[in-house]
Amino acid sequence: MGALTRGEKGESLAEIGDMVMEGACAFSDDGHGVQSAGMMKTCMAYVSQFDRVVCAHCEVESLTKNGVINSGRAATRLGMFGWPPFGEELEIYRDIELSRSTGCALHICHISTEKGLELVKAAKAEGLPVTCEVTPHHLFLCDDDITDTYDTNLKMNPPLRKRSDMEALVQGILDGSIDCLVTDHAPHAKHEKDCEWEIAFFGTIGLETSLPLMLTNLVLPGKMSWSRLVEVMCVNPRRLLRCKPVTLAAGSQADLTLIDPAREIDVTEGYFQSKSKNSAFLGQHLTGVATDVLMAGKRTLADGVVA
Repeated sequence: MGALTRGEKGESLAEIGDMVMEGACAFSDDGHGVQSAGMMKTCMAYVSQFDRVVCAHCEVESLTKNGVINSGRAATRLGMFGWPPFGEELEIYRDIELSRSTGCALHICHISTEKGLELVKAAKAEGLPVTCEVTPHHLFLCDDDITDTYDTNLKMNPPLRKRSDMEALVQGILDGSIDCLVTDHAPHAKHEKDCEWEIAFFGTIGLETSLPLMLTNLVLPGKMSWSRLVEVMCVNPRRLLRCKPVTLAAGSQADLTLIDPAREIDVTEGYFQSKSKNSAFLGQHLTGVATDVLMAGKRTLADGVVA
């Protein structure tokens, strides 16, 4: 994935054509929304010429500045600067309109609000090339989970929203309104999280818990089918990024994940292979894990142990 603008500063167009030639499948300024609507329109018009997708972190920074938690009861209760949902929703609306204007495929990253999802659903109903994704922490946590212990592993961007937003996102991943389940994996060193909430880094790790969380909360209770799980975690991400689908055929490279749906785990710091331990789900008991992984024909995980 290549940058939309030089240095992700939102000021001038990056060398998009050159990056396409080198294999870039999508373009984004990662954790920065392009603040200038004119600059974003230029980016999207250019990307559209190459049949690539723009992945947008939607945030109007003049509205979210100093915000460290969702605006609402938790912010008031804990005495912290709030981060209004419309700081995300306004840019979702803007970028959808730019997609309409330019014809560029638009993918909304880590959507976190019910209204934002409604905007995406309306765009899809019109036939616009708009898609979106959601993270496990926005599906299974909300700002009610932030207590006076000030657990900074629950500080992320976008922030955990209201319970009603969380419930709407769960419905969206079930009914097909949301296209992909992603982790927004953000590893941090211990000192970057073990500090006051206001200065702690944003983000949570998610690679090693995304599958167990989906299995425990949605698949095993019968709310989501196995085929839908594969769709949101494997099939749709490749399709949206214009990557060739993985096939199970003689002579093809093995890109496989084997799952034990009955194996139980306790999410502790010792569970993670990652050097970073900043998980928002520490302390949870989950069921169902990946036991074996083959990547490009090479075994990278064997019976739960990294090869």
